Amino acid sequence: MGMAASQARWISLTARKTNVEYEGQQINQARTALANQSSELWNKLYKMDVPTPPSTTDFSKTKYTFDIGDSTKTVTDIQAADYTDPDDGINYNSYITYTSDVINYKGIRNTNSTPQVQLVTEVPEGESPYYMIGTRKLTQMSSCSPTSDDWATYTTALTQIAKDWPDSTVAKEWNSITNNGQSVPTTAEPFEHIYFWTDGQKHVNFTVDGKGVQGAVYDTLDYSIANPNEALHSYYADNQTEKQTLSKYAVVEYDSSGRATSVQLEKSSAVYDMTTSTQTDDDAYNDAMNQYYYDKQVYEKHVQDINAKTEQIQTEDRTLELRLRQLDTEQNALQTEMDAVHKVISKNIESTFKTFDS
Repeated sequence: MGMAASQARWISLTARKTNVEYEGQQINQARTALANQSSELWNKLYKMDVPTPPSTTDFSKTKYTFDIGDSTKTVTDIQAADYTDPDDGINYNSYITYTSDVINYKGIRNTNSTPQVQLVTEVPEGESPYYMIGTRKLTQMSSCSPTSDDWATYTTALTQIAKDWPDSTVAKEWNSITNNGQSVPTTAEPFEHIYFWTDGQKHVNFTVDGKGVQGAVYDTLDYSIANPNEALHSYYADNQTEKQTLSKYAVVEYDSSGRATSVQLEKSSAVYDMTTSTQTDDDAYNDAMNQYYYDKQVYEKHVQDINAKTEQIQTEDRTLELRLRQLDTEQNALQTEMDAVHKVISKNIESTFKTFDS
């Protein structure tokens, strides 16, 4: 190989080697970028909160009850206190709130959306027309005896209904007869516009025909006959159990585990035993469990996305690594050839200078 040819070959090999080294540098930079992306994904994964299922203990609380006679009191709150009663000198260490079932006599309204009221006028001789609600025959209160036990029950019920439902037509009729409840007549005649019947639950329901109170056209039998699609309200009175909330200072004793064992309420010398039970809020627990299932699905979806992106990065990295190995092989081959060309050039130089050597 001549000197010129060898030099041209050397320059060509040098350029190719430079290109190979440049491409290798580009590949290394690309792999570094992929490594950074992979690191970011793993950091994101590590920072994610792994959902944990709720525990029933988180939604359970200790419930205290105590009995006073036949009534059970449920404690809803106990707060620490330091109060000394100036009358009895007792120092109360707590302020408790509790609920109790209280039975109250109440007037109650019934709503019959399809009353099917009718006035039966075709009656045997000597009998009076009467009202029907469906298949039930109504009784006019003026036909009752004021000396009967039922009369006292009826007037007591009507008094309570008028108190609890003052805007009803029944209340207006009752108040017009009794001077606003001040005096109940001793005869039945004034009650000719009030009717009653007993329903399937043994409640005595009261209503009026609508002829007694001026301008009162609703909640009456005659109004329902004229307007069969309108609802009819009737009223009865009965004992109703209601929750009553009370708060008092108390002396509360505790056992070694911190649970209340007894209570003494202010203004009382009686000490009542506390009954302890655990109450779980099932609705709140189920809501928390549903939230956990949702959070778990979201977490698993994020993990799957990160794994998919990581797998894609690893595939790209393996491709770049294979190409880098190919470039390394090519660079070694170029270096070997360059070494050979370098020897040729060295021999050419040596032979050329020896020609002029005397």
